[in-house]
Amino acid sequence: MISGKDIVCISSIDWGFLWQGHQEIASRLAQAGNRILYVENTGVRSPGLADVGRVSARLVKWARSLRSGGVREVAPNIYVCSPLVLPPFGARWQRLFNRRVLLPLVRRTARRLGMQDTLIWTYLPTDTALDLIQLLRTPRSVVVYYCIADFEQLTPWVNQLRQSEKEIIECSDVIFAQGPELAARSARWNRNVHVFPFGVNLDAFPLVENPNRDAAPEVEDPSGPGLLQSLPRPIIGYIGGLHQHVDYGMLLEMARACPDWSWVFVGAIQTSVADLAGLPNIYLLGQQAHGSLVRYIRQFDVCIVPYVNSQFTATVVPTKINEYLAVGKPVVSTELPAVRDFNAQHDILHTTSTEPKNFLLAIERALQLGTDEAAIARGRAVAELGNWDSRLEAMTQLIETKLRAQANTGVRPSIL
Repeated sequence: MISGKDIVCISSIDWGFLWQGHQEIASRLAQAGNRILYVENTGVRSPGLADVGRVSARLVKWARSLRSGGVREVAPNIYVCSPLVLPPFGARWQRLFNRRVLLPLVRRTARRLGMQDTLIWTYLPTDTALDLIQLLRTPRSVVVYYCIADFEQLTPWVNQLRQSEKEIIECSDVIFAQGPELAARSARWNRNVHVFPFGVNLDAFPLVENPNRDAAPEVEDPSGPGLLQSLPRPIIGYIGGLHQHVDYGMLLEMARACPDWSWVFVGAIQTSVADLAGLPNIYLLGQQAHGSLVRYIRQFDVCIVPYVNSQFTATVVPTKINEYLAVGKPVVSTELPAVRDFNAQHDILHTTSTEPKNFLLAIERALQLGTDEAAIARGRAVAELGNWDSRLEAMTQLIETKLRAQANTGVRPSIL
């Protein structure tokens, strides 16, 4: 594992957002003895009216961070920066203003932390990320691009994003990709591409309940896991963001067809869910602490991945599948390409189309089959194949090879 390095993470999500691979990797690298400057999401498009809350929160975080030199320390060795920048892919003057005025503030923050020859790890393929890489990079820096999604599907500036992603890939020393399709796209401009889907933290999703770790707090939140004990069975559960890639039409039809079932959703609400909220057997519990998710999953009878089939989800690898399996739960998912590939390899999921009738049949089949000890153990064994411990170790070995090569160039260390 890498140790003793200064690492700048150019993230595609904010630190306080749903816990994902971004925070998991940063936390593990920090625990290994590295210092992390975590640069929160600078976006892939211009904000709209729906983003007012997010923009306001960014302004508040930025203002508060001024008292501490532009960062806040959220954990030992992890410093979070909430930069104010103009949206990516804007007019020429906007990019110039970002490059000359706003992004140098991030470099100044890194300098205040005493960082040198940083390892730059970006999840964003935008022109803003590219300019920040160029500002931070020294002759002994190593650049890592983790291609986690098809961002072309999330921005109106498709051609501009393609160009900036191409330039980031060309200047990167190592590229990681969530799946083979994203890897193939990246390999057009750089041969050093490796497939690494997000892993699972097995300690956070133990198979056997730990009375000390998993104990309910003295004062239970009204929307906490304890609520689920009083709900009608079966409980059909989902962990994750309620975003535009969830098939709400399918969920509504299923919930109406099975009014005696409880449908529980635990995660940040990122789009309008008014229709769902109007049904008495739908329970929207909002975003919960990552450490508490296992207590919700334990209460589910069947766990679901109800995503639409789209160009974006064609490259999505749902991390929640391994989290569900780690806790020994049956899983029903729509037939995304990555899900089909996963199931072809492990034959552990119930997969189906987005037709509500078919999805319900798959849930009923999962309920009827139940989950015996052998199935639980097999699910856990599959999840263990994606353990973050071994996955990140393999990733950092590839990075260390590049770090050693840079260290042998004879170039002296550089302060940012």
